[in-house]
Amino acid sequence: MSTRPTLGKIRKQNGIAGQVAYSVHVTYPGEPTRLVTFIGSDYGGPVVMVQPDGRQTGVSDPGRHGSFGPAWVRSFFADRG
Repeated sequence: MSTRPTLGKIRKQNGIAGQVAYSVHVTYPGEPTRLVTFIGSDYGGPVVMVQPDGRQTGVSDPGRHGSFGPAWVRSFFADRG
């Protein structure tokens, strides 16, 4: 049985000065779907994960997932399975 989550459509929201947010509905097997948002920059640097309850967590070594974008989000969750 796979422990990898199912991802919904990844949505982009542009901020100011290159800031970008990517949101995705994530469903792990046997768990309810939740909306997770990642906030980072088009120019690289830190990425913060925001969970539905408002908790914010810095992503360790975000560069290991490549350039920040939809493929980055998919890589982040593929690394969790």
